[in-house]
Amino acid sequence: MARVAQPQWLLRCFKYSKRLLNEVGPLVLRGRPGIKDFGELKVIINLLKRYRGYATTLISLYINSNRPIPDVVSMLRQEWALASNIKDKTTRTHVQDALERIINSIKGISKAPENGLAIFGGFHMINPGNYEWVFHALIPPLPISTFKYICDTSFHTEILEGMVKSSDTYGIIVIERGEAVIALLRGNYWEIADKVQFFVPNKHAAGGQSALRYKRQTEHLAETFYKMVAERTNKILTEIPNLKGIVVAGPGPTKEEFLEEGELDHRIRDKVIAIVPACCADISGVLEAIRNAEDKLKETEYVKAKKLMEEIMYLAVKKPEYLIYGKDPVMDAIKRGIAKIVVVSEDVGEDEIMNLTLMLRGRKDIELFVMPKSVEENLTLTQTFGGYVAILSTPSWLMENYEEDQEQSNA
Repeated sequence: MARVAQPQWLLRCFKYSKRLLNEVGPLVLRGRPGIKDFGELKVIINLLKRYRGYATTLISLYINSNRPIPDVVSMLRQEWALASNIKDKTTRTHVQDALERIINSIKGISKAPENGLAIFGGFHMINPGNYEWVFHALIPPLPISTFKYICDTSFHTEILEGMVKSSDTYGIIVIERGEAVIALLRGNYWEIADKVQFFVPNKHAAGGQSALRYKRQTEHLAETFYKMVAERTNKILTEIPNLKGIVVAGPGPTKEEFLEEGELDHRIRDKVIAIVPACCADISGVLEAIRNAEDKLKETEYVKAKKLMEEIMYLAVKKPEYLIYGKDPVMDAIKRGIAKIVVVSEDVGEDEIMNLTLMLRGRKDIELFVMPKSVEENLTLTQTFGGYVAILSTPSWLMENYEEDQEQSNA
């Protein structure tokens, strides 16, 4: 099989995969905790989606915790024997070779970790006639509920994607008179799930019209609007399995009136954790609602991202010796072992994020945080700091003095 020059990010992944191929048994037996961060899982999913096989030659294997590994090995050996009936020589060779390598990687393990084990292996087709072996084994952040073996032209990541979607979610409802937005805050990201608009006139009566009649009409329209918003909210939020809480926001008393008259499903109403002011039913209002409910949302990755940027700005002004920024200085700080937290903007690109993710996997001394575009402070991270920041465990000047002393002693 011919080999061609690979992009740098892909070469890093191949090196990482080969190391993991030899170590997956010992890693599991040592109780490796696996992937905890859904951001890292998203990066790996995006990587897996890039691979393409010649015909149905890429193997996706999901092993749940109660499935004995020897049984899995036995099943894979049966698949290897069945693959001998494949007529196309390239397909047959790729499938049998992939099965053999996967068998060798897990046959020394007695059982899968508590959350199970996901394995992806096969020959990625660079172009017809040029193939490269790829292998990824990971312990997911949530349990794998069922055993699954798939051989296809691409890796199947649906189970992993489902884990990302089922991560803790908060509902954000921002409502003003005649307008409302329903947003979802999930991990590092938030998105507007729906918008509702309906004509509700101001409470003040127009000249020449009966004030009492006008008031009744306005109240009826407002009640109709609140019911529309509640209906849309119920439909969206009742379908979310891991709904942690709901923030209701808006100007004036509108938000309280909505909760009283909107006929929210009791399962949704019981999850209201905060009622806060917000300017308006748009993007600005959602951001203000999240900011005003920070004390209730402090465990979310989005709020953590904002807090982290506050710490970065504080260090930049008050303790600059504990901060390094720019790609090359940050990479140097990682190599020196003085980086404690590495923060990169999502704007640096998927390949750069993948490089860092793979470089720092297994490094317990360094935390990697990808700042999402949805956090408004990401603009500062990109424009002011070049998209890369490292918070240091020791002052930068201390390491520089140490290196100068070393050079002098070696002279």
